[in-house]
Amino acid sequence: MRMSSLNLLKKNSHQRRITMAEIKYKQEIDNILNRLKSAGVQNVEQEIADVSTRYGLLVDEWRVPASEATRTVVQAMLKKHGIETKYWQTGGTAPLVTVDQVKADNEWLSLKAKVVQIWENRSDKVARTGLIGDSTGVIKFTIFQKNEDIIPDNFTEGESYLFENVVSSVWNGQFSVKGNKNSTITPCDAVEASRKTETVVGVITTIGTGSGLIKRCPECNRALVKGSCGEHGKVEGRFDLRIKAVFSIFGGNELIDLIIGTEATEALTGLSVAAAKDMAMEALDTAVIDDKFKKELVGRYYEVTGGMLQKDSMLVETIKPVNVYSPESITEALKETGSN
Repeated sequence: MRMSSLNLLKKNSHQRRITMAEIKYKQEIDNILNRLKSAGVQNVEQEIADVSTRYGLLVDEWRVPASEATRTVVQAMLKKHGIETKYWQTGGTAPLVTVDQVKADNEWLSLKAKVVQIWENRSDKVARTGLIGDSTGVIKFTIFQKNEDIIPDNFTEGESYLFENVVSSVWNGQFSVKGNKNSTITPCDAVEASRKTETVVGVITTIGTGSGLIKRCPECNRALVKGSCGEHGKVEGRFDLRIKAVFSIFGGNELIDLIIGTEATEALTGLSVAAAKDMAMEALDTAVIDDKFKKELVGRYYEVTGGMLQKDSMLVETIKPVNVYSPESITEALKETGSN
């Protein structure tokens, strides 16, 4: 007979105070209590406070996925009662899914995906972060420094891997996956990453940090930070051009980030990597390229086509100047203001 933690609470409410976790996670705690009872724990009603406290701490304070928190609490309680943990073994591998099937928070899963982008590391707590994708879309991935040993050698953009036992996460409506100590990442057959392609018109409002003449690691293609690669340390980088811009879409209040690679940057600015190197050497400062881009691009309208990496981020394929105001619209506006 299954029991309800709420009924047990009513029965024992005169003996202790009810914790917030018991109310917030009633269904999960009921599940744990029934697992314990089926494993042979006697008088499980006496463990409600302990179970709810442990579960609430793991989920709320440590942000442990719900399934992992349940497993941890059950194992701890079985150990407390001297019962073999063979009654609760999750083991095995999380189910293999596609990117478009990642639709819930705190779920264990596996993905076969191509590394679309590896981003610059801006936190000491993060070992690697970026975008991976398959034929159904792309998704952000993060591997924290404490779990960096799961990253295979020569983990590079453009290569495909099997990401096993990662955990889904959601923030501001955007899903991502995170590696953990139980995750594995191994090379696999090539996977084609598909991104939703869109064309938008708008204005560049800001040229972001990391734009202009940069250096990349010759091993993994990551942008260097102060001459150092997060994976390979100090290296002799190769020069490259890149623009990272904030783009305001015309006719609305939506802002997206544009990531403009070498070819698109050269086509847009008319400046090659070689010419940019010459300019920087003459000025004795690579910042001259960044300044040039800000002066020439900010405040101007463009038609941009590219793949949406996330809801608010686009990897640009083509970008060209446009005049959003036709002669007819200008004439009409002058009439309305009474100007000649």
